[in-house]
Amino acid sequence: MNIGDVRCPSCKNPMTPVKLHCKTCDISINGNFEMDALAGLDYNDQALAIAFIRSFGSIKKLQDALGVSYPTARGRLEKLVEKLNRGMEINPPQDTTIRKLEKGEISVSEALEVL
Repeated sequence: MNIGDVRCPSCKNPMTPVKLHCKTCDISINGNFEMDALAGLDYNDQALAIAFIRSFGSIKKLQDALGVSYPTARGRLEKLVEKLNRGMEINPPQDTTIRKLEKGEISVSEALEVL
């Protein structure tokens, strides 16, 4: 299962990983984990990113690898870049402050000062 494909069955938003498990040691760690930008992509977008890297950033080589026209290859890359940009948007200061408060990194009074 690709974790980038997992969506909430109710609202269809991406789900947050909360458990890591070692099959060898049978140890589990629970928490709210963040995924990097590539892990958040679906399988097809990950494959496109890998193909582009393997083509050393050449859209011409990518088009040959995918068996599509140059404009099609470029268009797919543009859509991929848009998805990556959306996933890497900087959160407003309020979101960051609330997250720090939830994690216990700052006190309520410190959070109120920032907000």
